[in-house]
Amino acid sequence: MASRLTVIGYCLLVIGMTSCSDFDDYNKAEVDAVASANQTLWQNISQEPRLSDFKALLQRAGFGGRLDTTQYYTVWAPLNGTFDPAVYQGMTNQALLKQFVENHIARYSHNATGQMDERVMMLNEKTYSFSGNKSYTFDGRPVSTPNVPSNNGVLHYLDGAALYYPSLYEFINDTDLSGAYGIDSLRNFYKRYEMTYLDEKASVLGPIVNGMQTYVDSVMITTNSLWSSLNAKINVEDSSYTYLMPTNEAWLKQYEKIESCFNYAPVTTAQLFVTSGGSTKIDDKVNAVINLTAPKDEKYWRDSLTNHAMTTTLVYSNNDIYNRWLNGNPTAYGSDTLRSTSFIKLSNPQDILAATTATVPMSNGTAHIIDSFAMLPWETYMPERRYSATNSRNQANITSGGSYTRVEVINPSPDKVQLEDGATSFTYAWMEPTGGSQYVKPELTLYLRNVLSTTYDLYCVFVPENVDPQKADVVTNPNLVVFTLSYCDAEGKLQEKTFLNEDSVHMAYIMDTFNLKDTQTNRNTIRAFENDTSRVDTLYIGEFTFPVCYYGLDSEESDAYCPNIKISTPFSPFTAALRNAFSRDLRIAAIILKPKELVDYENNNNKR
Repeated sequence: MASRLTVIGYCLLVIGMTSCSDFDDYNKAEVDAVASANQTLWQNISQEPRLSDFKALLQRAGFGGRLDTTQYYTVWAPLNGTFDPAVYQGMTNQALLKQFVENHIARYSHNATGQMDERVMMLNEKTYSFSGNKSYTFDGRPVSTPNVPSNNGVLHYLDGAALYYPSLYEFINDTDLSGAYGIDSLRNFYKRYEMTYLDEKASVLGPIVNGMQTYVDSVMITTNSLWSSLNAKINVEDSSYTYLMPTNEAWLKQYEKIESCFNYAPVTTAQLFVTSGGSTKIDDKVNAVINLTAPKDEKYWRDSLTNHAMTTTLVYSNNDIYNRWLNGNPTAYGSDTLRSTSFIKLSNPQDILAATTATVPMSNGTAHIIDSFAMLPWETYMPERRYSATNSRNQANITSGGSYTRVEVINPSPDKVQLEDGATSFTYAWMEPTGGSQYVKPELTLYLRNVLSTTYDLYCVFVPENVDPQKADVVTNPNLVVFTLSYCDAEGKLQEKTFLNEDSVHMAYIMDTFNLKDTQTNRNTIRAFENDTSRVDTLYIGEFTFPVCYYGLDSEESDAYCPNIKISTPFSPFTAALRNAFSRDLRIAAIILKPKELVDYENNNNKR
C-alpha cells in the first residue's frame, strides 16, 4: 500500500480547486423514459454484467443496500477490465468502504450536461474533477456512458477507478499506512487527543428498534484537539500542508533528548524575595513543582511539554508566505526559512528537508518521512534566555543601599553598542548608592524564569555611562563584581554557587594594586570580574548545568519559583582607594543564558 501511494500521487494539484454546479440540480435525477429510470441505483448496477466487479466490492463493503433506498446519490461505476479489483481484495471492509466505494459515490444528483467543470465532493469527503463538453471525464478517467437514470440518483459508467489519496490525518491515523512507514509513534501521539461522535443532524434516520433510534446513514465526526493547538487542520481536504513525519527511531531519539531538558523535581525550594514593612528579605518557601491536581504530576508535565516541543515544528502551511517555495513558488523570503503552523521560524530548511527518506503525496499536502530531527534546538525547545534588568518582574531585589533608575539611551554610539535591526534606543537599570558611606554599595538580584534542566553559558551586560552621546566625555570606572546563583538541586534543596574570575593576570593585578594576599578571606575580591568600559560589555560569567527545570512554574505575577542571580561588589568596606579605581554604581542591561549547544555552534562557525 505504501508504494502504491507514492506512485499514484501526481494529481494532487487539482485538490485546491473549488467550484460546484447549481444547488438546484442536486436533489433531482434526470428523468428518462427508459427502464432504468424506474429502478434504484442498486438494481441498475446489479443488472449490468459489466459492473459485476464493482458490485462485488459494494457488497463486501456493505454499501449495496444504501443504494436501494430513497436517498439520492450519484455513482461513478468503474467497468470491468478498466481497473484491477485485486488491488482492493487485501483491504479490510472499512478501508475498502473509505478508499474505494465512497471514493466513487457522491450525495445528490450530478449530471453531465453541456460544458461543465465541476468539483464534486464524494462520500469520503475527497473532491474530484467532473468536466467536459459532450464527452466527459471524472478524475481524468473517461465517462463511457453518462447519465444512466435511476429513481434515486444517476449512474455514470467509468473507464477506470478514481485514485484515492488519504489526507495527512487519515495517513497518520491508518495503522497499515503509518506502520508501513514506521511512524506509529506519531500516530499514537495523535490518538491521545482524538474523539469520535455521531452527528445526529447529518445522519439519516431509520426505524426505532427496541426503543432506540437507528440510522440508515450514520455520519460519524472525528475531532482532535491537536488540530487547533498546533494550528494545523490536517484533516481538512481543501488545505495544503507539508508535514515532516518522523520515524519511530527518530521520534524516540528526539524524545529522550528533549525530555532531559524538562527534568522537574517533585518538590523544590525557591528563594523568594518579599517586601515587608518597607524592607526586603529572603523568604524560603517549599512549593509543589507542578501545581496541578493528581494524576498530572511532574512526569505527566514532562511528557506533555516534550511532546509539544517535538510537534510544534513538524507542520508547515504551504500557503504561508515563508513556505510557498515548498511548492515551487518564489517569494520575497526566498527558500532559507521555514515557518511552522505554530509560528516558529527555522533558519536551516535545507538541512531539515535533507532528513527525508520518502515523500508521500496526500489529498491535502505532502508527507516527508524523516529519519532525524535537524531543527536547531535554540530555535525550538531550548531558546536563549534574556532577562532585562529594567523589567520589574525580573527584579528579585535591589538592596536598600542603592536607588534604582531606568535609563533609556537614544541613538547610542555605534562603536560602543550594536542595536537590533530597526532599533534606535535601548534601556538599562542604574543602581546608584544612596549615601557616601564606604559601606554603602548597591546589589541587584534578578529572577531567571523558565530555565530548563540543561547547560547554559551565563553573561551579564554592563553599560558604561558614556555610551549615551550626551555623556560621551564622562570618565567611567569599571565595576568589580561577583555573581551568586541560587538554584534548586535534584533533591529539591536550595543551593548556591558563586562564580569567580579565574583569569590569573587579572588576579595578579588586583593583588598588586591593592596589596592583597591570595587568602580565603580575599578570595572573592581577587577573583572578581571587571567589565570593559570602552563599550557595552557582554561579560562572560561562566558555565552552569541546572539540575531541574523551572519552565512554566511562575504563571502568577506573585510567584517566582525559579533560580536567581545576585550581582554584588565583594569589597567591604569600599575605601577611597577602591572608589578611585572602581565604580560602586551598577549599570546593568540584562543577564543572558545561552544554551551550550548554541555556544558550540557559534564557536564552530567562527572558526570556519
